[in-house]
Amino acid sequence: MDKDVITQQRGLVVKGDSCFNAYDYFHALQYYKQLDTVFVNNNLPVVRNMAEIYHRTGNNKAWFNTLVRVYSSQPDSMTYNDMRSLFFASKSIELEDFTTMLGNKILKTHPYDSEIVVSMASYFNDTEHPDKALAICGDYMQRDSTNLGVMRQYGYATYLLGNYEDAIKTYKKLEANGFDNYESALIIGFSLLKLDSAWNARPYLRKAVEKRKGKEYSSYLHLGNANIACGEYREGIENLEKVIEIITPDNELYYSIYNSIGEAFYKQQQYEKAAKAFLECTKYKSDNPLVYYNIAQMCKGMKDDKREIKYSKQFLDISHHLEDTPQNKELILSVEERMEYLSKHVTK
Repeated sequence: MDKDVITQQRGLVVKGDSCFNAYDYFHALQYYKQLDTVFVNNNLPVVRNMAEIYHRTGNNKAWFNTLVRVYSSQPDSMTYNDMRSLFFASKSIELEDFTTMLGNKILKTHPYDSEIVVSMASYFNDTEHPDKALAICGDYMQRDSTNLGVMRQYGYATYLLGNYEDAIKTYKKLEANGFDNYESALIIGFSLLKLDSAWNARPYLRKAVEKRKGKEYSSYLHLGNANIACGEYREGIENLEKVIEIITPDNELYYSIYNSIGEAFYKQQQYEKAAKAFLECTKYKSDNPLVYYNIAQMCKGMKDDKREIKYSKQFLDISHHLEDTPQNKELILSVEERMEYLSKHVTK
């Protein structure tokens, strides 16, 4: 690479670095992308800046790819911070095996890096491997029992594994240190309930209900069961009825979903599948005349005259629910005329 090219490349780096330091990631990346590949590969500060830009702008795949190329081709040049960044990039795109391998490698040299411990443990807890979370947190807590982030993941792992006494003990320590929220209240309350201590569970479960402002059913469910176990039948019934109220399907949402599915099948002229989707709509809005009109039109598309008559009749029977507009009057008239035609031409 001749001197002029090197000068040009260094100029681009200066401009890119200036934009990067000013948080202008868009223009920084434009300058860095103009650099020669060989030049970039031999300029790790630029690589690190590019990786950080991808991280900060949410392009996790590019963040990972930028760092893993260095890890694969120049592993000895990776600093500890590079390894940590690669770990978090790998986790962000859910590369379980690579993330676990890299996390273990990091902790061999830096066993007090609690951020890595917490990140790995939360990943294990979230992916149904609480035994692994328990092991990694337990190992760390032998050296440092004061870290609340590690303690939380340890407590959650014990809860998931059904070690309710340990879960209560751990979450009470967390509460005493300010971790007083929905999670701690629910887990302590539920764990007490599982240990046949319903009376002591109730205040925690009531707190869990309050923390979520009565919008989450699990706390109501466990509180209701605790009430009944304590002979508080009226309150128990009220709380369990709240569960039913919260988890009852949203008819408007279900109707909208099935109606959109029906429209999509209709536009592809898949009338049978469209009819099935529109039929599902009747479960959620049985008094909506347009549902039956749509089904009738799909039957017409399938040349299924008898079913078209059936659903057209259902449409007309409740058409009085339609708003009184010229368009709806015209729609009703068109169905009546179609029914008259079918009555004369369809064999019964």
